[in-house]
Amino acid sequence: MDHLEMEELQTATAWDADGEKLGNVSQVHLDGISRKPAWVTVGLGLLNSREHFIPLAGARLDGDNLYVAVSGDKVKDAPDFTAEEGLTPEQETELRNYYGV
Repeated sequence: MDHLEMEELQTATAWDADGEKLGNVSQVHLDGISRKPAWVTVGLGLLNSREHFIPLAGARLDGDNLYVAVSGDKVKDAPDFTAEEGLTPEQETELRNYYGV
């Protein structure tokens, strides 16, 4: 996902590894070290009220659709961090460990 344009990611609809729609990408987050896109957030839950971080590792962008390499259940059970504040190095490590990336 290194060479994807930020605008393409920000307007994409995310789909899980089973082909189920997750929702619209809300934000794109850069890797703390490489400064390349590494995470997107998608609002899930009642009224899309909770943002979930999803790794871009193994994902592919096809037009307006972003197909991620993890299941919707995995995304729903991911550690809960506030997306607007960005990720601390510790939070990014926790997410990497959780998703195995």
